[in-house]
Amino acid sequence: MRKSFLIILHLALTIATYTSWLWLGWGFVALIGLVHIAYLEVYQGCHLSRKQFGNSEDKFYEWWMSKLGIKVKDRQKTRIFMTYVVPLIVAVIALVWQVVLGFAPLLQILPTPYG
Repeated sequence: MRKSFLIILHLALTIATYTSWLWLGWGFVALIGLVHIAYLEVYQGCHLSRKQFGNSEDKFYEWWMSKLGIKVKDRQKTRIFMTYVVPLIVAVIALVWQVVLGFAPLLQILPTPYG
């Protein structure tokens, strides 16, 4: 039961993060990405992954990729991509979606130029 809860929690947080460009302002999205990177660096990985797998070597994204039949050939390159590149991609999507294309985020916490 506990492992199932951790999987669902981890998946919900991952989906929320990957879709944050739709519902949070681009500045918050960028800030969340930077905080996430700092967190992973300071704590040498994710606490949820450690709890789920019982070690610091296994990663949530690798587990899902294996469930989907995707084989990770280079763990180090995959880790770098998932840790640094994916947050950058999400932040750039948010910036383009909101600033360039002019779409307002669904959740407006602070006043924005969107009206």
